[in-house]
Amino acid sequence: MASDETLEYRQPNLTYRLGKKSVAGKVDKIEAVKQAIYHILSTERYSSPIYDDDYGVELEQYIGQDIGFIEADIENTLREALCQDDRITDVQVNSVEKSKEQAGCCVVDFTVFTIYGNVEESLNVVQ
Repeated sequence: MASDETLEYRQPNLTYRLGKKSVAGKVDKIEAVKQAIYHILSTERYSSPIYDDDYGVELEQYIGQDIGFIEADIENTLREALCQDDRITDVQVNSVEKSKEQAGCCVVDFTVFTIYGNVEESLNVVQ
């Protein structure tokens, strides 16, 4: 191998299964990606020094915004956050609607495309 060649290395996919109050067993492939999606979307970017600046999602920018602004921008926000994980290849927003259960929120339904298959997700965004 020449000295100017670089090797790409994918992080191991096997990880611990994280419950709400416990760590029990291990997960891999699509279940590990689902867990990563949950944690990325539960972490506001730049909010904690334990994560680098590429980890998390920027949802606070939508507070006080109307649903039209969220519809226009949320797909890029989700794609930027989730595609930092090399197992995720793309994100597509399917719908953005006002929440029927929680005032001042909208529900974003979206598909996450991964190397293991597609994952349907839903996210509440505070307006």
